[in-house]
Amino acid sequence: MIVFDSYAWLEYFSGSIKGKIVKQIIESKEEIFTPSICLAEIKRKYLKENKEFESRIDFIIKRSKIINMNSDIALIAASLSYENKLYLIDSIVYASALKLNAELLTGDQHFKGFKKIKFLE
Repeated sequence: MIVFDSYAWLEYFSGSIKGKIVKQIIESKEEIFTPSICLAEIKRKYLKENKEFESRIDFIIKRSKIINMNSDIALIAASLSYENKLYLIDSIVYASALKLNAELLTGDQHFKGFKKIKFLE
């Protein structure tokens, strides 16, 4: 079980070297989860860049299970954000992984030093 951050999906769709690592996970039988807030981040990025996003969002929804924020995740995220000076969105993503007791796949340097992080390097 692994939770994908927006970073992981964006690397995958870009076809980068890091994206090839993500591709291996996607093509495996690994159970993948994606916080719903990541869908907003990804769509916003592609809108800003005037790139097609619908098929990519559809793929994410089909290949991973979407984690909707609930009160538990929200409250964990608030504490994480406050205590670690993380952006709230990053805290929501990390709280989602913690709630599932899963690793978070990311390359975002804000998560350096945190437990249960699988870095794309």
